[in-house]
Amino acid sequence: MSWTDVLLWVGAVVSGGLTLWFSLWAVLAGTGSFPGADKVEHAIAFFTTTLLFLLAAVWRPGRGPGPFYRWRRWLAAAVILLGGMVEIAQSALTASRKAEWLDWLSEILAVLAAAGIVRALERRASAARARC
Repeated sequence: MSWTDVLLWVGAVVSGGLTLWFSLWAVLAGTGSFPGADKVEHAIAFFTTTLLFLLAAVWRPGRGPGPFYRWRRWLAAAVILLGGMVEIAQSALTASRKAEWLDWLSEILAVLAAAGIVRALERRASAARARC
């Protein structure tokens, strides 16, 4: 395993842990500073976590398919499902938060954006190999 792989996996785990922490327990400073701020926070958290995870597990820059390449669509779907479960858990575990469909929608769009970027990087690499 290369240092790039290690850094991507560590980044994905840390980002995922922080996403869960801030989703279920802690409140990020500046939350609510403008209308829709929480939607932006959800999108950034899920985009970052998903992008790092997909780059570590599915398609590795400069190295090609990762150990879970065949599962890429299922992994993205699992992150979307996890986002929905986090929304439900917010209502059950915290008194100050409630499940919101727009939060989950922002998470879904972030996951799809991250998956699209990974797919575009993969296609670009494939095209570059085909030209050589």
